[in-house]
Amino acid sequence: MNLEGKKIVIVTHRSIMPCIPAGDLKRFLLAHGCKDLLYITHPLLLLEESYKLQSEAEVYSVGSSFRNFKAFHWRAPEPILYIKDFIYTVFWTLSTGQKYGVFFGINNLNAFAGLVLKKLGKVEKVVYYTIDLYPKRFGNRFINWVYHKLDKFCVKNSDETWNVSPFLVEYRERKGMRGYDYSRQFTVPIGIWFDEMDRVAEDKVKMTKIVYVGHLKALYGVDLAVRALPFIKKVIPKIKLEIIGSGEQHEELEKLADTLKVSDCIKFYGWKEKKDAEKLLSDGAVGLAPFNTDVDEKIKNADPAKIKDYMALGLPVVMTNASLNASTISKKKCGIIVDYDPESLANAVVRLLSSKRLWSRYHKNALSYVQQFDWNNLFSKNISRLV
Repeated sequence: MNLEGKKIVIVTHRSIMPCIPAGDLKRFLLAHGCKDLLYITHPLLLLEESYKLQSEAEVYSVGSSFRNFKAFHWRAPEPILYIKDFIYTVFWTLSTGQKYGVFFGINNLNAFAGLVLKKLGKVEKVVYYTIDLYPKRFGNRFINWVYHKLDKFCVKNSDETWNVSPFLVEYRERKGMRGYDYSRQFTVPIGIWFDEMDRVAEDKVKMTKIVYVGHLKALYGVDLAVRALPFIKKVIPKIKLEIIGSGEQHEELEKLADTLKVSDCIKFYGWKEKKDAEKLLSDGAVGLAPFNTDVDEKIKNADPAKIKDYMALGLPVVMTNASLNASTISKKKCGIIVDYDPESLANAVVRLLSSKRLWSRYHKNALSYVQQFDWNNLFSKNISRLV
């Protein structure tokens, strides 16, 4: 795909973790010849650690050097900060003096800014890229109402809506979004750069090491992994759970480990740069995705990146059925679905770690299955409709 001469905007909210999928989209566009690119990021206020970030704009243009702008670090109530994000997006886009062919708005507020810019004649096409959609995103009922009205407006008025999960179409249909106005929706799942993953040979994998990467929140069920350790330890005394990430449950999980007398089995790394995280994961034997099934609609409306990251490194996955691709992963023998129960999770882990032959089969299946989600394939297929 040759994108030379194309002018494109990407706007997203970000945390301190790698910016998925916006950062991957930026990388793809630049690698395929796009020389006029505006990349805007705003702090993801859903996560407390993101409040220390500020809005930024990166400008890539023909005939001039790369430019970077940083906004003032505002401290204000969350609704005011979202208005700030909208204003910066519109201002920075207008200030380039360019008319852009495609505007990618990651989530509804950013897509709405793109639709305003389209109305002003500064953007030709708007893509609303939905990476999640929470039934109750905000505690304030009015703000939550606005959030869902924005989603409906953006789906109806954008040239295309990209959803990371097919469940998003079903969810919107239940909310009355049916018919032609809402038909321009395409599933574009979270991907991986398959050929760039640093995998280790099978004989270098530590068959006593299980891993988790991601936020430490009740939603993600990390406590289930900790509560499973006493059961696993009875069969595999040298078991180690390595956790990459942080969040509101960190101290609670440490206390739980102390109570269960498994602190010696756990290592917390905190957040790591992507390549450093991959290195820590690569010699693990099993990747954990124990999402809390009581709140699974939040997960089904998303596409958790950790699952594909595990498989791209050759790790079989032990997961609950909260994720959209759980049944397929189980059917393809890339992972094992468990109940939201510590003994169920422990049994699956022990089953994989106790048989190198079984583990090797799941390892090979995971690598084979996940290749279809390479970003080059996903973006080439979907961007071709737009340019």
